[in-house]
Amino acid sequence: MSGRHARPGAWDDGRRDGRWDHGALDSLLVLVAESLGYSCRRVPGDVMLLEGRNRLHVSMRNLRQLARLVPRDDWPALVSDHVTTIVTAVEEPLDLSDFDLAQHLLRTRIYPAEADNGVLASRPFAPGLIEVVVVDTPTTVRTVTTEEMHGWPVSGDALFMLGRSNVRADGPLQVDEDELRGVRVSVLHGWTFYAATHLAWLEEYLPIGPYGALVVAPHRSQIVAHPLLPWAGSPRARYRAAVDAARELQAHAHRAYEDGPGSLSPHLYWWRMGELTLLDVRYHGDSVVLPREFTSVLTKLAAES
Repeated sequence: MSGRHARPGAWDDGRRDGRWDHGALDSLLVLVAESLGYSCRRVPGDVMLLEGRNRLHVSMRNLRQLARLVPRDDWPALVSDHVTTIVTAVEEPLDLSDFDLAQHLLRTRIYPAEADNGVLASRPFAPGLIEVVVVDTPTTVRTVTTEEMHGWPVSGDALFMLGRSNVRADGPLQVDEDELRGVRVSVLHGWTFYAATHLAWLEEYLPIGPYGALVVAPHRSQIVAHPLLPWAGSPRARYRAAVDAARELQAHAHRAYEDGPGSLSPHLYWWRMGELTLLDVRYHGDSVVLPREFTSVLTKLAAES
């Protein structure tokens, strides 16, 4: 998306009677697709299926999120750029047979688990998330298939480590300290599709002890973390602090996931020693209830400290 686009004012945000004008985006997408020789039909998952020389999937959720960031008058250009980039990436594929050249373009990117179509070079990253090998070019990012991966001299875990290494080489994320309704958090962000990949080395950004950290990765450009440092005070006070952090991070994850673009997960995770555990936060009336396994580990660690 061009840098000339600015966030619109409330009077020009694409809403009609307080609701998003989804029909306008659908119509624009159909016009662009037909001009490129593709027909369109909706399929489950809030996706538009383009059928022509290839079969392509366009996430309408992501397109709406992008549209929220630009004035309505820029929607035709936005949709044209978005769809043309997707079509071009498939119809004009790169020659990846020379691994010595291709390896410098490889990255690993985090996607929602439902993005796995059975042919991606992917592996589990966290509950609900997968890590996918992609090719990053100046004009597009496209996924790598298992067939392509098996044609290279490096595959499996070694290929994923190479992709992660290239993400690291692109540079660190920016880290800002902030508050969510009184809860101190660290916000890791950047103009990149690969922010969530940095969860693999989160301990290099933040002081994380044996308690780990509560984290969310709502979309492709942001991680929000709350390290669970040793607390002073009673066990009840320690539990209350963890509950407050979990509640605010969970609420932020839901909001940022809806806003996007590039939605990943609305869920809360417990990062500990490089592993991500999904925390099923429940509500009992107005009170937040944390999973028993999580609270029992915190209690045990507190007793040992």
